[in-house]
Amino acid sequence: MKNYSVNIKITPKKAVNDPRGTQVMNGLKNLGYDNLNQVSVGKYIVISINAENEKNCKQMIAQACEDFIANPLIEEYEIEISENKQ
Repeated sequence: MKNYSVNIKITPKKAVNDPRGTQVMNGLKNLGYDNLNQVSVGKYIVISINAENEKNCKQMIAQACEDFIANPLIEEYEIEISENKQ
């Protein structure tokens, strides 16, 4: 088994209202950041996992995202995998 480091970026889908993003954007505009067009607030998760290969690792993490980590109805996610060399 190999050890992998996985970074998962979760953001609201484009069609979904993002009240946290709107709140951050309004706050920044109140501070003078007038050039902002859009702000999206999401989550960033880092996981260390053992898997036979990168494909197997990605399959397990994608399933975990669909089952628990992300809400596929309103969120999308990106998975970045790197092997931890020892």
